[in-house]
Amino acid sequence: MELSATASAAAAVLAVPAFIVLAVSSLAEPRWRAPAALAGAFSAWSLYAIIDGGLFGFVAEHVGNPWETQILMDLLILGGTAWFLLQPRLRAVGIRPLPWLPLILATGSIGMLLLVARLLRAEAVSRPASSS
Repeated sequence: MELSATASAAAAVLAVPAFIVLAVSSLAEPRWRAPAALAGAFSAWSLYAIIDGGLFGFVAEHVGNPWETQILMDLLILGGTAWFLLQPRLRAVGIRPLPWLPLILATGSIGMLLLVARLLRAEAVSRPASSS
């Protein structure tokens, strides 16, 4: 098994706990740190992928057979759904969505995670402190 395959297998194994941490982090404060940290970790992995496969190496991975195309379509639909669902919350805290769109289109989940982190931080700042 070459280094790239080993690194990919390790990243896939680490992605599951990362997903769980992100899901559970909605219970912890401040909530924005988990998506920001995951964006940082995924950026590091993406940099490795770009160095290994080139800036547009992902294209060949999504057009070779129906499963590869299905995965690309699934990711695009998921990203579009997240974008659609975030719009009211973004506007409610004064975040203009459109300046974020190029980042999301260029980086996918990295941009989306950064936008979610920004949104969660803005919501925390705009929310009045609870008096318990």
